[in-house]
Amino acid sequence: MDSVHYQSLSFQLEGQFLGFINKPNGQLKSLRLMLNDQELHIKLDKELRGSLGYGLAVGDWIQVVGKQKFKGSFNDFKLKAFQVNRLSYSLDRSPSCPKKGKILLCNKSDCAKNGSEELYQALQKTICRLGLEDSVTIQKTSCQKRCKKAPNIILMPGKEKCSNPRPQNIANLLRDHYLAPMD
Repeated sequence: MDSVHYQSLSFQLEGQFLGFINKPNGQLKSLRLMLNDQELHIKLDKELRGSLGYGLAVGDWIQVVGKQKFKGSFNDFKLKAFQVNRLSYSLDRSPSCPKKGKILLCNKSDCAKNGSEELYQALQKTICRLGLEDSVTIQKTSCQKRCKKAPNIILMPGKEKCSNPRPQNIANLLRDHYLAPMD
């Protein structure tokens, strides 16, 4: 008889809450999370099931903390949530006054070779998903003098420079810059 070895890693994910999956008896089993255009099903810890059913609405942005278990290979894994936090805003209920701004995207050779066009597409998609299309524009620029860290963007207002932003971080970057409450 073969023994199965499980390995686990902690995870922390932020995404849009899509709803719950219930057991046949009506009890909560899992939650559905939209993360980078992919829907994840995350099993809920028994301690979490009783307290979670209220207070979350479809469309809320949530943070999920838990363990990821691997069975044999990294392609065969399961996610289990031990903590779920509702973040301060949702897509459907974003702040009433997002900051107006512009994203300056370097379009010169090193940035172009290192993915500025893919970054442009991801920025456009995320701007639409966050409801910022009326307040944030993307402007392609000449060299921003940070070629070794390509591709590069500058978030305006504020001139916040970002080098080689990861696709999974773009939504958080834009939310923090354009949707965060103004001090």
